[in-house]
Amino acid sequence: MTQAGAARGGFAPLAPPSGRGQLFVRRAFASPELLPRDLFVWVPDTAAPPDGFPVLYMQDGQNLFDARLVPFGTAWEVDRSMARLADAGTIMPAIVVGIASTTDRFLDYAPALILDRLSPSARGAVESAWGGAARSAAYARLVIEDVKPLIDAHFVTCRSADSSFLAGSSLGAAIALETLARYPDRVAGAACLSAHLSLLPVTESETLPPDFAADVTMAVADFANACLPRAGRHAVWIDRSGQGIDRFYGPTHAAVATALSRLGYAEGIDVVARCYPGVGHDEGAWRARLDDALVFLLGHAERSRRGQAGLT
Repeated sequence: MTQAGAARGGFAPLAPPSGRGQLFVRRAFASPELLPRDLFVWVPDTAAPPDGFPVLYMQDGQNLFDARLVPFGTAWEVDRSMARLADAGTIMPAIVVGIASTTDRFLDYAPALILDRLSPSARGAVESAWGGAARSAAYARLVIEDVKPLIDAHFVTCRSADSSFLAGSSLGAAIALETLARYPDRVAGAACLSAHLSLLPVTESETLPPDFAADVTMAVADFANACLPRAGRHAVWIDRSGQGIDRFYGPTHAAVATALSRLGYAEGIDVVARCYPGVGHDEGAWRARLDDALVFLLGHAERSRRGQAGLT
């Protein structure tokens, strides 16, 4: 049934590198506003629950499964993590949708809801470094209004908002958080690894206006307080490493954590803010801690499902 449904949706089978589950790809998925991109879908090799699998929508989808597709040579190996954790009973089996990035990655992922709150000089520095204006509103529409209906139509998914999640790293984490803010009624949470909310530097060679970091931190705090949903049915994981450009992330991550606390989130229950010292900003570091984020985020899906069923 999965093979037939995937084929009807234009998905072709691939060999999952882990040998677990089923992996599919749809090449050059078209969007009216953004460049075409590949979509990767990994389906667990367990039977679907009666109401379908939860779904995790991940950014930079070309980096998730097969190291041969990754410019840096290291994949997240999400299929291995998902299968291992499901086998151990630590998470519910879930479908992973990897939405590939394009040559417009910076513009697609640039968080407009933060940039709109910057001073003109700070915003100008970001747009100059990244080559134009943010397209995050169009990208969020792509994920929720184009990709999600396609996946729901051709795979055995749970269509409840409580079973739909977002994840990403670096700027992919920033757009995951912004998509949650834009569509809180369509998704239940986001895992934001090395969330690049500080915006600049990226190369550490950029010339930044005076007080740039403070300006960005204020904009992030305003965004989080004004745009993120109140506690109740959502979960947010936000983390950073201790080395590389992650060393600039502390103030903006603290601003998000403080805002979520004000919105009623409780550390360890529906929010986790964590630092992993001694590692850098790369796929290997994210792969090493992916299990932690998956257990938290998909554990939230299980708690929501049990709550709806009246179980404890």
